[in-house]
Amino acid sequence: MSGIRIESDNAEIERIFAWAKRTAAVSLISDGESGPLDVSEANPGPFRHAPYRASYRAGYAHRSGYYLRDFAHQAVGAQLLGWQRHNAGMLAALLATATTEHGGWPVWALNFDGETPLAIDYRGPREFVRELPAIFEMVELVHTLYRWTGDAELLGHRAFWRNTLGAFVEAHDGHRPNGVAEGSGLGIFDGAASYNEHPTAHFREAGDAFGAQYAATLHAAALERAGGNEERAGHYEQTASALAEYFRDTWSREETSGAIVNGWTVDGEPVTTWGRETTWFMPLKGLFANDRREDALLAEIDRLSADPIGAPTNIEALSYVPDLYLRHGDADTAWRWMRHIFGIRNEAHEVPHQGQNGSYPEVSFTLVAQIVGLLGLQPNAAGSTVTTRVVLPTGVSRLAAFEVPFGDGTIDLGVSAPGTAAGTLWLRNGTSRPIRWQLAGETEPRFQDPHLDRATAPTASVTVEPGERMTLPAG
Repeated sequence: MSGIRIESDNAEIERIFAWAKRTAAVSLISDGESGPLDVSEANPGPFRHAPYRASYRAGYAHRSGYYLRDFAHQAVGAQLLGWQRHNAGMLAALLATATTEHGGWPVWALNFDGETPLAIDYRGPREFVRELPAIFEMVELVHTLYRWTGDAELLGHRAFWRNTLGAFVEAHDGHRPNGVAEGSGLGIFDGAASYNEHPTAHFREAGDAFGAQYAATLHAAALERAGGNEERAGHYEQTASALAEYFRDTWSREETSGAIVNGWTVDGEPVTTWGRETTWFMPLKGLFANDRREDALLAEIDRLSADPIGAPTNIEALSYVPDLYLRHGDADTAWRWMRHIFGIRNEAHEVPHQGQNGSYPEVSFTLVAQIVGLLGLQPNAAGSTVTTRVVLPTGVSRLAAFEVPFGDGTIDLGVSAPGTAAGTLWLRNGTSRPIRWQLAGETEPRFQDPHLDRATAPTASVTVEPGERMTLPAG
């Protein structure tokens, strides 16, 4: 584990980060340790044992494996904790299962041996849990990890992202041919369209899958550009632009009421009722950028996520909500949700075998990433560039992160009194290469994916040499 640590004039931020770092460490799986396979509430044993590979728990803590969806959401936290090797191994293991035999889908969960599908979610090569947003989030994750590490080996996964955004989408676009991947409209063992496992409708197309597909297309463009293929990068960018236009003008609009659509049923009917993931993934992935409906939707998501009737019953679903508001520069709402999630950590999880909410691994990993996310760090390790867009909550005037893994080393980054005449930002370069450090200018649209570049002029740009600490005004 890295020595990453946080300092702030807000004791609660420090306390939550310390808890999250300590709790996440419990999920670490060491390379070579022997352990049981297929442990779950559905299997009383006896269990076959096998050597485990370096990984970490991502999913239910009472099972012996890691899950596609959880891994995609926990990996940035793991990177910050210094688990780059674990991330690379888990990513490669999951993507290796996206075979022709599996119809291009990665399996939903692997045992900690990194080879065996977790039996509770896998009945055979044509009958295993599949939720459509996850395959697209794995494309995004390849690029996200590349941005943090600069590891050129990640570009070797190009066959996966090309197949996913090519043949896979084409094979899942037969009922409503529009370029948007479809689910079966049935259960999770049949290829569900949404992460929401208790949907209000039988979704053929869902807002979370659409959002994930759109984001994956933009991230694939960035990956192709990093690999030197401008033609493919341009193709993906054009595809993403067409998806965004179709979403804004057609897919998301209910003709009579004007309500926002978050999915389409197997019968071709629009769904406008609150859908949790189907609703909040659309702005989370940037589909509402430059859309006049965005502010009202963000306010509605905040309200319904807190409503006793509308709120998710599982804490891991709530762990996405701070990300949504961080990506929109709303630190106050993001911090309020971080505090809420931390505040219910000792309550019972909805799945009794899991124990307390806080023992669900996604909670601690995402809190690590979200607290560091308040510094607005936008990494580009391959380009030796760091861009910062600080979004501190009201009442917090000092925040610093030390020994943040980046490229082949670490960086330290801090801010004091932003928005005032005495405000400063500083960065220390603990890598072997000079870093170009940029302060983000005003962005339009307000949405900002921290792992995708925006063509906006920075307010400042300096070079920080290895071992040097640079300070800039943040007034």
